[in-house]
Amino acid sequence: MDRVLLIDGANSIWRANFSFGGKPLHCQKEDDPALCQCGQTWDTSCDCCPHDFVVVFNFFRNLRPQIEDGSPDKCFFALEGRPQFRYDLFADYKANRIIKQSAKKETQVKFRRDAGLIIDLLQFLPITIAQAANYEADDLIGTLCEDMKDEILTVISNDSDYIQLLQRGYRNMGIYNPIKKEEMVAPDYPYVAWKCLNGDKSDNIPALLKPKKALQTIQDPELFREFLAAEENRANFNVNRQLIEFRPVPPEEILIKEGVRNYAALKEEFAKMQFDSLIVDKAWDKFTSTFDCLRY
Repeated sequence: MDRVLLIDGANSIWRANFSFGGKPLHCQKEDDPALCQCGQTWDTSCDCCPHDFVVVFNFFRNLRPQIEDGSPDKCFFALEGRPQFRYDLFADYKANRIIKQSAKKETQVKFRRDAGLIIDLLQFLPITIAQAANYEADDLIGTLCEDMKDEILTVISNDSDYIQLLQRGYRNMGIYNPIKKEEMVAPDYPYVAWKCLNGDKSDNIPALLKPKKALQTIQDPELFREFLAAEENRANFNVNRQLIEFRPVPPEEILIKEGVRNYAALKEEFAKMQFDSLIVDKAWDKFTSTFDCLRY
């Protein structure tokens, strides 16, 4: 069996925006609004410093120990698509994430810029970038796990939705939460069914019961049957299930881009971004040797 690491791409890039303790990482404007504290001219299109690569640096600093600890034979980096079928089912799906304030919109622009840089740089490492345009990253990762269920699988994300993979009965499956630095543990009740009752504020999925009642209901088969006996409850439950449960991605919709091991090109890009602490000889040898475990 091979060891396969599956990284939730957007989740990992977003985490790179924060230092330990949850403080944002970014350059700051100088007293002169046209300048950054580092002396560069401030880029008004993204409200950021054009030489602010702290998130990119933090991402690759975080990536190295994840590869080292898992020592995988294969690593997938899954990107987000747009699941229109979920928006068609429930127009307010993730509506709470709509960014209205201009400051937050500028943050989103910078996030997209950093994400683009990171994805471009990953091509120089033996990491496989995967995406399905009409599906979310967790749908894609769920599909990849099903396709490779006989391998040793580890998903890296702090998104608790991945718990549903732990209840599929795979022989060797783990979900590692890099925030808590621990493996996720599946509850002794059906996770998806409980979440359908409990809802999910982060995705704007409405709760059908209050938290305590949702847990009580899913743990009592008779209460659960009584709840589903009502037509409205059953309809709402089925809508939530389609929003929450991972959807299989058709093979023809999965786009794969294999990275090519090109440490010299990556070092050149890191040098342009002034990642000096990463590219000094001893640190660089440690960084690149970490990825030598990836065989394909």
